[in-house]
Amino acid sequence: MGRNSRGAWTRHRVLVMLAAVVAGAGLAAVVVGVDGSVAASPVAGSAQPKPRSAAATNTLTKSSAPKPTVDATSVPAADPNAALAAAMAPLSAEKSGDFSVAVLNQDTGVTSVFNPDEAYATASIVKADILAVLLYQSQQQGTPLTDDEDTAATKMIEASDNDSATTLWDDVGSAAGMSTANAAFGLRDTTPGADDYWGLTTTNVADQLTVMNVLTSPRSVLDDASRKYAAGLMHEVEPDQVWGVSEAADPGTTPALKNGWLPIDSDNDLWAVNSIGQVSHGGHSYLVAYLSSSQPDEQTGIDQASAVCKAAVAAVAGG
Repeated sequence: MGRNSRGAWTRHRVLVMLAAVVAGAGLAAVVVGVDGSVAASPVAGSAQPKPRSAAATNTLTKSSAPKPTVDATSVPAADPNAALAAAMAPLSAEKSGDFSVAVLNQDTGVTSVFNPDEAYATASIVKADILAVLLYQSQQQGTPLTDDEDTAATKMIEASDNDSATTLWDDVGSAAGMSTANAAFGLRDTTPGADDYWGLTTTNVADQLTVMNVLTSPRSVLDDASRKYAAGLMHEVEPDQVWGVSEAADPGTTPALKNGWLPIDSDNDLWAVNSIGQVSHGGHSYLVAYLSSSQPDEQTGIDQASAVCKAAVAAVAGG
C-alpha cells in the first residue's frame, strides 16, 4: 500500500486503515503430516493354514518502516502429501483393487501418505510385527532368544515360513500379547486376527510405518542389539520374495524387507498383496508401507506393489 498525495485528511484515513489491517492480520501455518514414530497364499511362505494359534504467522510485520512487509518465515510449509498424490494419480487411474502407501524420510521425520484411512489384511507382513513383539518381550524379561526362537524367527522372516510364525505367535501370547506390545509401540489401528488367524490381522499404512520404525529407529523401544538382529533377518529375505518396497532402493543397497500375499476368503478369494521395509534412496533412509486389497491375482498385485513403491519414494525424494 503506497502513500496518497491528496491531502492530510486522506493520509490520515489511509494510515488508520493500514493500522487496522496490521492489527487484524495473522494466519496460522499448518504443516500436514502423519506420525511415523511412529503398519499370506498357495505359494511357499504365503498360504496360511489355520494356525494354532510456536506457530508461524503470515502477517504484515509491525515496524517503523513506511511499508509493511511479509515475514518470509511465516509462509505455510508445503503439503508433504502433494507430491505423493500427484505421483499416484496415473497409477490410481489404472489400479487393480485398492491400495494405500506411506513414506517416512527418517532423516527429516517428514511422512507422506496416500489413501491413509483404508484398512487391509496384513497377510505375512504381520510377521515383522511378531518379530518386534518377540524382541520387545525378550528385552523386557531380560532374557535372550532361545535357540528355538532364533531358528523360528529366521525362518519366519527370511523364508516367510508359516509354521514358524504360528509358533512365535503362540510364544508371544497370541492376539492378547500382540495387542499389549503394539499399544506400547504406538500402533492405533491394528487388530490381531480373530481365532488365531494371524494373517487376517487388519492394519493401515500409518501403523505399518510404526512397526518399521520400531524395528529400525534409534528412538525405538527396542535396543540396538534387537534392532540389529531384526535388520540382519530382513536384509536376507529369499530372492523370490524381493519385490515391492525393494524397487525403490538405490542400486547396490540392500533393503530391509517383509512382504505378504494372501487370497482372502471374504473378498471372493481376491488377493491382499503388501510390502513394508526400509530403503536407501538418494542418500536418505526411507521407511515405506504399501498395502492393497482385491488384487485379481498374486502377480498383478506384486507388479502394482513394485510400481507404486518405486514411484512413491521417487516423488517424496524429489525425483
